[in-house]
Amino acid sequence: MDSIEVLIVGAGPVGLLTAVALAEQGIQVRVLEREPRLNDSPRACVYFSSTLVALQALELLPALEARSLKVRTFGFHAPGLGYRTVLSMRCMEGITFDYQLHCGQDVLCQVAMARLLRLGGEVRLSNRLVGLSQSNTGVRAQVQTPAGLEEIAAGWVVGADGARSTVRKLIGVGFEGHTWSNRFIATNLYCDMAAFGYQPSNFICDPVYGGVVAQIDAEGLWRLTYHESADQPAESFMERLPAKLAGFIPADASYRIRAASPYTIHQRCAERLRAGRVLLAGDAAHATNPCGGLGLTTGIWTGMILSDLLGAVLRGEESEAILDRYGEERRRIFWEITSPGASENKRMMEESDHARRLKDIEGVERMAADPNVARLMMAFPFRVIGNPLREGSRWRGADPTARAGIALDERVSQLA
Repeated sequence: MDSIEVLIVGAGPVGLLTAVALAEQGIQVRVLEREPRLNDSPRACVYFSSTLVALQALELLPALEARSLKVRTFGFHAPGLGYRTVLSMRCMEGITFDYQLHCGQDVLCQVAMARLLRLGGEVRLSNRLVGLSQSNTGVRAQVQTPAGLEEIAAGWVVGADGARSTVRKLIGVGFEGHTWSNRFIATNLYCDMAAFGYQPSNFICDPVYGGVVAQIDAEGLWRLTYHESADQPAESFMERLPAKLAGFIPADASYRIRAASPYTIHQRCAERLRAGRVLLAGDAAHATNPCGGLGLTTGIWTGMILSDLLGAVLRGEESEAILDRYGEERRRIFWEITSPGASENKRMMEESDHARRLKDIEGVERMAADPNVARLMMAFPFRVIGNPLREGSRWRGADPTARAGIALDERVSQLA
């Protein structure tokens, strides 16, 4: 029977980056992906400074920068109120990266997979997990492959296979929280959005036409994500798409849709992130609405913390009990930081109350006028790093904004 030290299910960004972080430690790691290729549907495309810290440590940043846009400006739009302004990331200069990177999620996965293979790790596509059983010493995974059903013996299994995680279901772990009453439609389109006043990254606040607009590459590909009622049938979203786009770009504007997908949006977290020798990370562990980019950011850092702790367990530096603490800490981060932050971003994007919309604009105006206040907003994604849980962690002190004295309680008081 085939065997491996760590088996990771899911070749998305979290699964592949967690695999790289494990392989760097000399750990035998294999990633299984049920699809025949890496997913290139419209998903995450913006990587904040907090994510760049991890990518730099994994020696992935130069390769990703070569295939990405470097973005330093952020547009805020409230079209119904005739308001727009531009925020700059230059206020983070000297503290951390004063830019974010834009590229398709598939590009990040390609870069991560290439490094993983160079480190001796494996990726097996068209491999679908169908069963798990475990003992005190290991896990047996039943996998449907192109050659038939195979069994793999693993010391540990990490489920990074998305919000509908097969791993989470096989270990019988519930997914606490709620599903929103609307859905998001993510589109990749070729269109000169800059000609219509958009920055490379934008947040549009409107009860009907709220959304996110971001430039993905230098060839004219943009991401436009908007919300619609889940009462409308998901399968017919393309019929409604032209009318929705008219709220973001002129009706006579030229555009070409490259890809479009509807997404159900959740605020959910697994009841526990460890069941014996099976662990959860990424959306399999916690799923949030994508407003503000906190879902992927939190998922990547969950994977980074886990890879450090699991490596320490495999080397005998820590007992397995630290993995229970991992689950507790990452649940705390999700419920106390990620979910409230993303929910507030979603509320702001869709807000219909006129008075609250004006108050939201006042907060944005403070950020545009005062770099100190802007830093508080731009430092927020670093809070998802949380406690690395052990003194020898490579991630201890990874938050440069904390070293710069940008405190969470200060941010809350100034932005309230």
